[in-house]
Amino acid sequence: MLRTILVATMALAMVAKPAPSAAQCPGDLNGDFSVTVDELITAVRSSLDQCAFVGPRFFDNRDGTVRDQKTGLIWEKKADLDGSPNPSDPHDADNVYSWSRTDTLSLTGSAPDGTLFTDFLFGLNGGTSADGLETGGCFAGHCDWRLPTIEETAGVLEELGTCVGGVGPCTDATLGPTQSDGYWSATTFVGVATKAWLVDFSSGRLAERGKDLPFFARAVRSAP
Repeated sequence: MLRTILVATMALAMVAKPAPSAAQCPGDLNGDFSVTVDELITAVRSSLDQCAFVGPRFFDNRDGTVRDQKTGLIWEKKADLDGSPNPSDPHDADNVYSWSRTDTLSLTGSAPDGTLFTDFLFGLNGGTSADGLETGGCFAGHCDWRLPTIEETAGVLEELGTCVGGVGPCTDATLGPTQSDGYWSATTFVGVATKAWLVDFSSGRLAERGKDLPFFARAVRSAP
């Protein structure tokens, strides 16, 4: 008798519950009644973001990039820390760049027109196309490399205790050679347009500096 009641109750519940529409299926983030691979990846990562992180945080993709398992960001892996800059190689860890150029017709420049953008990011994103329909030649197959925000830059710092006394660089070695010095972010300092934020990887401190000054850089992109 009890089993009959339970079965009947379950049957009524199934009848009462409306059938989900296609737009309600897991992963259909834009409600277009279909699910793409990218939507599924985003849905899974959103779910995993609620889980406790375990294992190594940084994963070497073996293509010159490193995935941050905590944030999902893809970082450029630097190379050739030998004290000799190589402007033709955007991955050279010895290269320094300015955020803005100095405009002699006005105040010191504040626009993103320094070598950080014209040389460094262009060296990563400056692809080519034979037919005008598909671009190739960008770093690691992606043409959307950018400067990290100050929060993203500071997010790869190791525990600040390892930076006390100027012992650095305070970040994971998986990211490749890192200078114990300042690395530019994309974030302008509030109130002073001619300054931008950077992270000092010798001390773990954040600082604002004039955009015309030379500092190091590491690019990032959002996955996938």
